Amino acid sequence: MIYAYCKQLYRYRGLIAALAAKEVKVRYKSAALGWVWSLLHPLLLMIIFSIVFTCVFNMHIDKFPVFLLSALLPWFFFSFSLQNSTTAVVDNAGLIKKAYFPYEVIPLAIVAAQLFNFLISLGVLFFFLLCFRVYPALPWLVLPAVVAGETLFILGISLIACAGHTMFRDVRYAVELLLLAWFYATPIFYPVSMVPEPLRPWLYANPLALFVSMYRDILLYRKIPGTHEVLAALAISAATCAAGIILFSRYKKHFADVT
Repeated sequence: MIYAYCKQLYRYRGLIAALAAKEVKVRYKSAALGWVWSLLHPLLLMIIFSIVFTCVFNMHIDKFPVFLLSALLPWFFFSFSLQNSTTAVVDNAGLIKKAYFPYEVIPLAIVAAQLFNFLISLGVLFFFLLCFRVYPALPWLVLPAVVAGETLFILGISLIACAGHTMFRDVRYAVELLLLAWFYATPIFYPVSMVPEPLRPWLYANPLALFVSMYRDILLYRKIPGTHEVLAALAISAATCAAGIILFSRYKKHFADVT
């Protein structure tokens, strides 16, 4: 079943690529700096948080700017993908009614576009790592697997949110509130060591906390993530993606009627 599903989507890879390219181009079409704005957002937050938490709150975290950026970039990959995918089918109602294609193509193209932006932003992170004398090491070879795992998780939750919003228009506002709470529940501007020991198991029930920890382990601390973290992240990603596919497939036959 999964093989046939993936094979069907693969036949529409040209459409996915075209929609993803359109997503990248149109979003910053009228801006002089273009897609550079997608990099300025996390960089500005990195500067602000670095000033606040090192100068005001006096948090002693070594290499805090790259500690922060290595978490902000995966977070924005997730949050931008989820926000844009949630309303994707509704926003493309005209396209749905004009032609037949697997509707999964639309959120998939958005996630692909955000993945492209994320990969570019990783290049900026590599530059900052070098500036802080964090040089490439063997664990960096594991990075593609972590990116793939996070992409799988993002695709699954994006399909769930997209299907939910297409059927019930309140989902968009629920997602906005969820992302706000999720941001502070993820160890982005604070280390896991600051979380009280009894609460840490709950922290790692958060998939983004797992991915952020793995990005930091690989890039900043140059070590292979723990086996339990990797297995938990893979299990959550696979389960979320499967749930997204099942839910989206169940409701997509109604999309043309409700958009």
